[in-house]
Amino acid sequence: MSKFLQKIPHVLVALSTVQKARRDKLQGVLKFAQLNGPWDVQMLENHPYIAKLGPFRHWRPDGIIRDGTDPLPLSAVHTAEIPIVLIDTASSAPRGCPSVNNSPREIAEGAADYYLRQGFRQFAYVGSVPASPWSQARAGAFAARVAKKGFACALYEPRHANDWGLEQQHMRNWLTALSKPCGLMAAMDLRAKQVLDTCALADIRVPEEIAVIGVDNDETICESTTPTLSSVLPDFESGGYMAAELLDKLMRGTRRKTVRLTYGVKRIVHRLSSQDMKNSSRLAVSAMEFIRLNACAGITVMDVVRNLNVSRRFAELRFREARGHSILDEIQCHRLERVRALLRETTLPIGEIGERCGYPTETYLKTLFKKRFGVTMRAYRQSDVR
Repeated sequence: MSKFLQKIPHVLVALSTVQKARRDKLQGVLKFAQLNGPWDVQMLENHPYIAKLGPFRHWRPDGIIRDGTDPLPLSAVHTAEIPIVLIDTASSAPRGCPSVNNSPREIAEGAADYYLRQGFRQFAYVGSVPASPWSQARAGAFAARVAKKGFACALYEPRHANDWGLEQQHMRNWLTALSKPCGLMAAMDLRAKQVLDTCALADIRVPEEIAVIGVDNDETICESTTPTLSSVLPDFESGGYMAAELLDKLMRGTRRKTVRLTYGVKRIVHRLSSQDMKNSSRLAVSAMEFIRLNACAGITVMDVVRNLNVSRRFAELRFREARGHSILDEIQCHRLERVRALLRETTLPIGEIGERCGYPTETYLKTLFKKRFGVTMRAYRQSDVR
């Protein structure tokens, strides 16, 4: 069969952009199309101010990339004639359909190894509700990994899946009964948030008594929990790129055999919910949380000390023992990370970035930034490598 395309292919990408994970997968698809296209990519979006895609007979795709867990109505066309690639399939996915899936083993083993390096000996896993094959696969891999080191893993069994008001009390009792300190993995970030909320309700200290790690690194969730949520970040963009590459081969006729590819983990994003507390104290955790919330509001060391309700000398000593640097260094670190994020993600003038991040003058910020990172703020913004 020919390996040559006769026209620019019409590609339908059916990935809801509500979830960050799917937006990252879409980015991978678009990256492939940009580097290897051209493709005419259309999204199955229900936007109120543009014409809808409509029946396939009016805009017939040459290939489809779709989420493997969402139903997509394909009755308007004989889909057997159109190559389809699924991303992250459910157990009910059509047999024989090519797919690209994350690796439950790599995700779970990444979290388990992180806890094992910290010296945890008690472990727990909280799965999705309702139970799903991918969540169960992560549970099995997490339990198997810690079992190799001689440790058991407690698995949470929900009782009131359709009523969080009732379910939270059951989870509270289960979390309270866990042997501590415990390293807990949740199936996804939203589930991890429920664990954190329940720990707060039960006066269980996180991360001293229970450390928590989610999956997906959805910043909207992870940065808004108390404490902030650590999360395993699968390489979603690579997954999208692999799906597009596979679809390209199917459209060109260079691949016929059904294939199931996997992509791995990009990294674990460390936040306070899994902070190694062996050398830390509750005072240091409280200080870090206050700084995280207020660093860019112009706080000083004394503002932190007053919030802790201790003497400045005591606060400085205990904080340095726990973190290896001063309270002022912690404030500056948070401010500068915010500065870097605004440089990367916005076109705001440098002076306005300084004001938003709590710096008194633009000159002071520029000098501090150059000293800390070895480049000017303008050069950092223009650089392709962050």
